[in-house]
Amino acid sequence: MKPKDFTSQEKTIATVLSEIGCRYAQQVSIGQYVVDFYLEQDGKIVIEADSVYGHYKEADAQRDQDLQEMGVNVIIHIKDITKESIKQKLREHFYAWN
Repeated sequence: MKPKDFTSQEKTIATVLSEIGCRYAQQVSIGQYVVDFYLEQDGKIVIEADSVYGHYKEADAQRDQDLQEMGVNVIIHIKDITKESIKQKLREHFYAWN
């Protein structure tokens, strides 16, 4: 996908990750799946921009299990859309920011 094709939520997540100095790749294929964000600096981390629409808990649970079996250590699902709430969600998972 070209950057203009990303959702506004994905663009916000990318901005937050860049601001905090994370190196990441977008739209990465892992096995049969394409993940929204992939970080390898602190272990294999996947971030999924779930928004508030269109995600199915059972399908997501199976996908998460499959990704973990393929070596992904952490999967973070973000439903938040504002920059500050996305920062907070990421802070909860793997950073101790001031």
